[in-house]
Amino acid sequence: MAVDRHFTSTGFLVRDDRVLLVNHRKLRMWLPFGGHIEPGEDPVQALHREAREETGFDIEVVGERPEIRQRWLHVLPAPETILLEDIEPGHVHIDLIYFVRPVGGVQRLAASEHSEMRWFDRQALCDPALTDDVRRLGARAIDRMEHAGPPSSVQSAGERSNPMEAAVDKRFTSSGYLVRDGKVLLFNHRKFRMWLPFGGHIEPNEDPVEALHREAREETGFEIEIVAEAPVIDQPGVHVLPAPETLLLHEIGDDRALVDLVYFVRPVDGTVRPTNAEHRRMGWFDREALRRPDIRDNVRLLGTQAIDRMEGLHGA
Repeated sequence: MAVDRHFTSTGFLVRDDRVLLVNHRKLRMWLPFGGHIEPGEDPVQALHREAREETGFDIEVVGERPEIRQRWLHVLPAPETILLEDIEPGHVHIDLIYFVRPVGGVQRLAASEHSEMRWFDRQALCDPALTDDVRRLGARAIDRMEHAGPPSSVQSAGERSNPMEAAVDKRFTSSGYLVRDGKVLLFNHRKFRMWLPFGGHIEPNEDPVEALHREAREETGFEIEIVAEAPVIDQPGVHVLPAPETLLLHEIGDDRALVDLVYFVRPVDGTVRPTNAEHRRMGWFDREALRRPDIRDNVRLLGTQAIDRMEGLHGA
């Protein structure tokens, strides 16, 4: 049976060591704010919109971003984790989870969707009536805010580093920096004429990790392992996916963009595959080779970070 997978963005909003939850009228449970990523939106645009509509707050996403300054490329905050949620037979949400804090606005209940809104501290999050994902991720969000720096000025969708309008057609992709023996595998793309990691579009029946594994087999010949931490959540119908290292928004012409979920991976089986119709050449690049002038800044930085990550792993 074909499964409809739809991307959503969800935010655990924290203020004064408490997380804001809403009681959903239809689902009859306490949840963080969030909703569908509409056509033309990226995950962070959707998150800001949902925050204003459901809570009344303007928000700031708390998370590190790599410093990449490159034309046609915008760095988005990476989600803390991704949850694959079985909503009903044949229908799944790919939920990108963010930790956020309010930087403006006034608290407001979206009465048409929610019956109640409440702030939960750590003790209140222990309530067994809450689902395991809400309990665990809510507590992690409070912990994260205790170590976060001071908030920036009020942010809105137009004030973030991504100036692209929501009307632009945005498609989701998964990319992987594959590292072996201190080198990262890159391909020289025939169409774009540049060195890139493997990756491609997330098909309608795939989640980001399924797409990444498929693209790895098709483009590299390897079976891969994603190097990323994931929270342990014991809940029927909820599956935890590894979170990407970062999200990159690539402008493709005036009316299209790619929302690229970038992962660091290593091979666990298989043999490198000869170049296919999409690629002119392939090569393994160490840190020195990544400094070549024909390597774009984002590939140089993320490729180097991927090598560093693998060297820091026990037994890598």
